[in-house]
Amino acid sequence: MKLRFIFIGFGKKEEELEIGIVMRYSDILEKILKINPETVVLLKNSTPVPIDEFAEEGEITVIRVISGG
Repeated sequence: MKLRFIFIGFGKKEEELEIGIVMRYSDILEKILKINPETVVLLKNSTPVPIDEFAEEGEITVIRVISGG
């Protein structure tokens, strides 16, 4: 399965991965991309994607969100 990640709010712009096993987006973020899943919002075709959903081939936009108090 090929995934292309587009990053907004990060030091890098994009990354392509080829994953041979079924994984959740949260696992890809945390284990492969080293991004805390709680700090981002994922979009696929301009639609929000739950991070606990199983990954599907295609392009995913990863947007860093900032919160404060």
